[in-house]
Amino acid sequence: MTIAVNTASRLELEGINLPSDLLNQTIETLTAHESIRGFLPKPLSEGVLEAIITAARSAPTSSNLQAYSIIIVKDEQRKDKLATLSGNQNFIREAPVFLLFCADIYRLKYVTARQGHKFAAETLEMFLLAAVDASLALQNALVAAESLGLVSCPVGSIRNNPKVVAEELTLPKGVFVVSGLAIGFEREGMRRGVKPRLPEQVTVHKETYSTKVLDEKLAEYDQTMISRRTYDGRRVSLAGEPEKKGVEYGWCEHTARRCTRPETIAVSASLRMNLKQVLEELGFSLQ
Repeated sequence: MTIAVNTASRLELEGINLPSDLLNQTIETLTAHESIRGFLPKPLSEGVLEAIITAARSAPTSSNLQAYSIIIVKDEQRKDKLATLSGNQNFIREAPVFLLFCADIYRLKYVTARQGHKFAAETLEMFLLAAVDASLALQNALVAAESLGLVSCPVGSIRNNPKVVAEELTLPKGVFVVSGLAIGFEREGMRRGVKPRLPEQVTVHKETYSTKVLDEKLAEYDQTMISRRTYDGRRVSLAGEPEKKGVEYGWCEHTARRCTRPETIAVSASLRMNLKQVLEELGFSLQ
């Protein structure tokens, strides 16, 4: 049976009618994003990676500290190892390039010491600053890649085994991989369609935070996801507990179950639950 894939952008999916002069390539690229987990064995054309990296390096950075680094991985053996460490996700092996976006305070510590000063920014704020810098660079890279006709998929599961990943990439103390990004040419049959997001009234607030229509809009979203059969075959079981009768399995129930069972969010949940300790071992202070 062939399943029809909805190729509509989020604008079309949600019936958002923007004036025609606002529908430029950037908006169209952003609203058509879909994470693709299947790539053709085809290398990137000359200059493409440089364009993507240059776009990533052009992202905003707090106080121009540029507290991030990007590691480009093309080596097949290294991609294979990183794929295994990231929940054994095969699309990482397939992608011609796998980018690692790192929070990096090693360079700041080095510069501070070289200039004859004491590094005093051993704080949670410094880690957050570096993580945000890395995330902004990743988003720029993703948009750049997709604007060039490529597809991509961010990989948060690179954090499943942070110490082993750090060893594989020879990261110095003060560098931590926040996320990976697989980039390449789309393999046929990978698309499922742009995934519906929570209604705007749930995640976007005007002036102050509001929960006025939260229950109403959550119910609407549940029905959207149920009608799409999003969670068919993906139910999170409640170990030792019978299924609740009369409870529809939509986004709310699926999300609630995942939050009660963190191993369904991260394969190596024990490592991610101890992330504070791991980060401190990798050279970050979270005071």
